[in-house]
Amino acid sequence: MHQCLNKGKLIVIHVFAGIAMAIAFGVIFGYFVMQLWNHLIPELFGLQVITFWQGAGLVILCRLLFGTRSYHPVHRRQGKKVQNVKNQELYRIWWQKEGKEAFEKYIVQKSSN
Repeated sequence: MHQCLNKGKLIVIHVFAGIAMAIAFGVIFGYFVMQLWNHLIPELFGLQVITFWQGAGLVILCRLLFGTRSYHPVHRRQGKKVQNVKNQELYRIWWQKEGKEAFEKYIVQKSSN
């Protein structure tokens, strides 16, 4: 019972930490977009400066329009695992149909040289 309470507390702490980090990143990226916009766009294109909330809105809009690209190694490995399984299955089929015979011919050819 004691371990269950500790796990529950740990989950709650992780949830609140995740929410706090999401808010912190939102503030940082909103401020970063606002600063970039206000330093570049008005001079380059003659548009108006934006507020922090408009910068945060641009971050959200870009996220909605372009989504996210997952570069997490686990996700890449998962795709490779699926491809490896497909390749292994194709190799097994090939080996059964013609690979074993071709390999035996190769061995005979090498041993006669």
